[in-house]
Amino acid sequence: MLGFGTYQNRVPGVPLYLKDLNCHCIDPTKQLVLNPAAWTDATPATFGTAAPFYSDYRFERRPGEQMSLGRSFRLKESMFFQVRAEFFNIFNRTYLPNPSTGNPLAATTMSNGVLTGGFGYINPFGSLFFQPRNGQLVARFQW
Repeated sequence: MLGFGTYQNRVPGVPLYLKDLNCHCIDPTKQLVLNPAAWTDATPATFGTAAPFYSDYRFERRPGEQMSLGRSFRLKESMFFQVRAEFFNIFNRTYLPNPSTGNPLAATTMSNGVLTGGFGYINPFGSLFFQPRNGQLVARFQW
C-alpha cells in the first residue's frame, strides 16, 4: 500500500486468491497465494477508494483442536486422587503462517529455484500459530 492512509483500489470481479488457503495443497516454496491483479494503484493526487477491511479477504481457517480426559478416584471419604491428560493440536495438523500482504506491485524473488518473497508469499519457516501435537499429564492428590 503506497502512502500513509492511502489504500489501493480493489478491481471488481477479480479473485483475491490464486489458491484456496484452506485446501492444504499449497507448496509455499513454489506458489504465491494472493492475486496481485486484484489491486490497482490509486490515480496520482487522489486517495484510494478501497476499504481498510474486506469481509471476504480472510486467511486460512485455524480451528483449535484439543482433547482432555480425566478421572477422579475416591480413596477414602475425604481423600481424592485425580488424573487428567490434556492434548493440544490432537490431530497434528500443519498450519502455515499468513501470506505477505505488502505491495501487490512488488517483484517476486527466488533463490535457487525456491520462492523467497513477493505479494502473497508464505514463509514456510516463519512463526507457526500451532505447535506440533503435544500433551500433558496432571495428577492431583486432595485430602
